Amino acid sequence: MSRRGFMRGVLGTAAGAGALGALSACGDDGGSSSSSDGDSGRLVFWHNYTQEARVNFMRDVADRFEESHPDTTVEIEVVPFPQFPTKWPAAQAAGNLPDVTTVLPTVAVSMWQAGALHPMEPVLEELGGTSAFSPGLLDRSAMYEDQHILLPHYVHNRLLAHRTDILSEAGVSLSERPSWDEVLSAAQATTKEPDQFGWMLKLSASDTGGGYLLWMLTRSADGKFFDADGTAMLDTPEVKRATEFLVELGRTASGPGQVNYNINDNFSLINAGTTVLAEVSGAEIGIAAVDAPDIADKLATTFMPTDVQPGHQMGAVSLALPKGNNPSLAQEFAAFLYAEENYVPFLHTIPLFMFPALASANSPEFFDEPTIAKYETTAQQTLTGVEEGSPPGFEDGPNPYAGPVFNSHVIEQMLQNVLVGGADVDSALATANQTVQATLDDISSRLG
Repeated sequence: MSRRGFMRGVLGTAAGAGALGALSACGDDGGSSSSSDGDSGRLVFWHNYTQEARVNFMRDVADRFEESHPDTTVEIEVVPFPQFPTKWPAAQAAGNLPDVTTVLPTVAVSMWQAGALHPMEPVLEELGGTSAFSPGLLDRSAMYEDQHILLPHYVHNRLLAHRTDILSEAGVSLSERPSWDEVLSAAQATTKEPDQFGWMLKLSASDTGGGYLLWMLTRSADGKFFDADGTAMLDTPEVKRATEFLVELGRTASGPGQVNYNINDNFSLINAGTTVLAEVSGAEIGIAAVDAPDIADKLATTFMPTDVQPGHQMGAVSLALPKGNNPSLAQEFAAFLYAEENYVPFLHTIPLFMFPALASANSPEFFDEPTIAKYETTAQQTLTGVEEGSPPGFEDGPNPYAGPVFNSHVIEQMLQNVLVGGADVDSALATANQTVQATLDDISSRLG
């Protein structure tokens, strides 16, 4: 049976019960079902989607799932990304994990290590296997300890956005794959202190913006923050070169607010003209198209600056199956979210915000949406970055180190020590490397 046939089949009660039997037979035995056949009861779904359009769409999908499953109630709780890392451990301790959740890959690794997740193999099988997803995507984001611990729900990639009007006034332009020197020159040429900066950095020590940006530059220089065995590499020549470039950018084309800004400040900075360049996902273009169309018409994107190779940062907001109380029904609900009638319409709730993880959705149906069609170059650049990149710290595949390293904000503090505190790059990196190595050693010791 085709995927579409299966998905439409599970909408019927009898077919749904049969599909549940097939799905549950492939699962592990962790967790318990709230009913004898898994086809009724309470299903708890957590998601991180706070925007009204996505909230409403998820509720509509849940309502249609309930219609096809008598005596089933889908309870949805919106859990913003910043709250999730502390909420799930508390829920696990209380025995109240949800049945289905959206999750970031780094967090999913922690949940798997804690025994909080079922594998996704049963759902993956019903979707058609690994070929159902974009080539290589699962290896770079979902495969950990020989299991698919998650499945990407949607993907995106960091690009370099720029104000075409301001660049034109300065007499400069950017190629689609600009070099470090090309970007630095453009940023310096468009800096007009105190109100306009070529590239206002976002280096707040309470955010991950500085760490992500330095990681992208380091990958561009063919370097890493740490290797697959848990050895810190911040003292390598590649990281040093990337840091020196970022420091020069911060000193000559950014401003005093750089140590306070967060990633989420990108739209307001671009809109106000405070920054001419910014590392963004397509989401900022999509938001501008709705909230500031005049500005959106002046925005374009390139790939992030390239040294010896691209430094793509791919994001994969994913689905996982925590060990809740209704694992069989959870498998079917997760598969239902990928159904043809649900998937592309979900991606279109906020155009340019979300890009297809399913190979079949990379299609005219997706690209024909008006905003996506208007910014097709940005969309194609995003999908190229998804093919060539990885989540931050996952260049060798999912690992337990990336989340703790980036969430420690060691990189942001290191950059602030250089740009504000007067530390030299070598000593700042040496200190940061020691701190990161201690974190990696702690993780390795706990993993045995």
